[in-house]
Amino acid sequence: MDGFSGFITYLRFTDGLSPSDIIGWILAALAGIIAYKLIDHLQTAIERHGMLSTVEDDITRIFNSVTALSFRKGDEWPDDENINNNMVMIRSVLHDNTDWQVIRDENGAIECRIVENQRYLHIRKDEKYNEWISTQALHEIGLKARRIEKMFKGGIIKRVDLADMFREIVPLATSGRIEFFRAYYGNYDAECLGYLVMQTIISCYKCKNMEIIEEFNAYYKAHPDIHELFTNSRRIRMIRDRFAVMNFKKITE
Repeated sequence: MDGFSGFITYLRFTDGLSPSDIIGWILAALAGIIAYKLIDHLQTAIERHGMLSTVEDDITRIFNSVTALSFRKGDEWPDDENINNNMVMIRSVLHDNTDWQVIRDENGAIECRIVENQRYLHIRKDEKYNEWISTQALHEIGLKARRIEKMFKGGIIKRVDLADMFREIVPLATSGRIEFFRAYYGNYDAECLGYLVMQTIISCYKCKNMEIIEEFNAYYKAHPDIHELFTNSRRIRMIRDRFAVMNFKKITE
């Protein structure tokens, strides 16, 4: 203590810094650090919102793209000149009136037709619906899902963002769609949808959006064959996602 007092006395009677100068410098440094953190936080938030807006715009663009086919009951496949009359937006075939089906041809492959150099896969065929979706749309949906997954794992997209996008994300795993992805692309791509929907359901639970959880749970419980895509996939990080899987299992009990 005497040594510190002697140092202060030395500064006071020499050309050294005064105690008030030292304190002022310390306060100025603290203010600078706080200002830097606030600016950095603001810049990060702006960048995050910009990236999130791009994701939402891309999803809207995909769903609004006219790359699906819908026929009325009893309609025959039209000739190439009239096929455009049956073109509809992707969101038109995302309804939940009937599930997507894995309709195979005589060779065991998913039934496919080519229209204007684009492949269309058969997703519904019953007494009311006869609908097809382009492989381009499926590819873009899968690509965007993988992008959202990476952004969430990287901390760019938060849980509140997933909860806000539940109308775009959760339907990818219901009404036969995740089963169709698995049949066409394989487990690895379907597991991406499963991981993303799992995290979205948890996010909706934390944000008190219980209605979508009830709707999802009804489908999830009725289809035990898809459970492994959500809780036992290669997309799950062994340590960081452990509690998420536990929470998801509790929510879907």
